[in-house]
Amino acid sequence: MKKAKAYDKDIFCLEGDWNKNLLKQNSVKAALDFLKDNRDIEYIHRHCGTRENLAFYLEEWKLKRYAKYSIGYFAFHGKPGHILIGKELVSLDELAEMLGDNCKNKIIHFGSCHVLSTDTRLLKRFLRKTNALCVCGFQKEIKFIESSAFDILLLDMFQEYLDVSRVEAHIKMYYKTFAQKLAFKLIHL
Repeated sequence: MKKAKAYDKDIFCLEGDWNKNLLKQNSVKAALDFLKDNRDIEYIHRHCGTRENLAFYLEEWKLKRYAKYSIGYFAFHGKPGHILIGKELVSLDELAEMLGDNCKNKIIHFGSCHVLSTDTRLLKRFLRKTNALCVCGFQKEIKFIESSAFDILLLDMFQEYLDVSRVEAHIKMYYKTFAQKLAFKLIHL
């Protein structure tokens, strides 16, 4: 079982556009601000509208100066095994290629509909390629407010444990119904 190096885990968040209407300003940034204000969790938040943006920010995340940002929070529309950036689908395999094996001691969370609704073997391959501690997210269509509330709970729980299997056990003990409603899935090797 891989374990995190530290309890304090800051967040590196990449977020897509949720709505085609530019007047609507849905964003997970409010949840990140809540965690910063109430739990002192630092974060980096960037919007990504193209595959090139995604690749650029993932290269930046690999830099040593961002090593303490050990939770990768990907907030995009999704399809099974894919995130949607602009009008392009990026598969988990493509994302793993972009990340390389640079996710040692990192957690990958998809705050996205459907992304984890895929074969567990694909998710384990993603973990092996990236060297991440775990990958988690949702397997169905989710409501923005509900999933944001769950994300806050989840990101807070990751601060409590080094062993990600303990986070999984905590969710099953205290938030089982909520996790089931959102079809939440957490995979680790």
